[in-house]
Amino acid sequence: MKQKTLLMLLILATIFETNVFAFSKPLAGNESGANAAESSAFLSELVNSFYRNIIQENGYLLICDGLKTTFIISLFAMLFGTGLGALICFMRMSKRTVLNLPAKVYINILRGIPVLVLLMLIYYVVFASININPVLVAIIAFGINFSAYVSEIFRIGIEGVDKGQTEAGIAMGFSKLKTFRYIVLPQAVPRILPVYKDEFIALVKMTSIVGYIAVQDLTKAADIIRSRTFDGIFPLIITAILYFILTWVLIKSLDYLERISDPKYKRRREGKA
Repeated sequence: MKQKTLLMLLILATIFETNVFAFSKPLAGNESGANAAESSAFLSELVNSFYRNIIQENGYLLICDGLKTTFIISLFAMLFGTGLGALICFMRMSKRTVLNLPAKVYINILRGIPVLVLLMLIYYVVFASININPVLVAIIAFGINFSAYVSEIFRIGIEGVDKGQTEAGIAMGFSKLKTFRYIVLPQAVPRILPVYKDEFIALVKMTSIVGYIAVQDLTKAADIIRSRTFDGIFPLIITAILYFILTWVLIKSLDYLERISDPKYKRRREGKA
């Protein structure tokens, strides 16, 4: 009796293991098939999303125009802000109160006002009664904001050069202007550029708010596409990638400018030549 019972248990165990093994193999096959189907569906949805957002209704034209507008605002705001910042720096470093005090007030006010508020104040208040291109308003607003920070960057870089360098230049017969141009400035530029580069990249990213004054920049173009296709993910991803590429190109350009302005780099090149 015991032998029959043991035999029956052995047969049942063998059948059970065989069924489990046979059942588990199709499950693994189904799982790999499901993963392949999911991957295929994801790629198909990605292609459809690209066509729907970029190709359909000429979405790529909106993005190209927006990228061009972002680049124009960033470039001219940088140039305007740099020139104005140099002037404010000169006033800030002056020993005359009539020049020094307004520069201090200018810097403190602009560094305390959010750039979006400044942009809307200039567009809706200062130029409210004038028919002016909002792109020009954006350049002025971002340039003014940029100048407040750049002036302090310039001042700190110039004051970082030992005063004995200036005294030595004057003792050699140079005028104050020539001393600044040929002695102080070449030493100040390598100190200024790393901080200036970061501030410029911040300026480029800040231009994403110009849509508040009806400027169709890169961010606004993505928002228009999103409103047409009701797809909020793909346009924003494309925008983020384009901002990354734009800032990367600008960083590399400023890195090159930083290298060629470094006296050590110049000496190495002359030594190789």
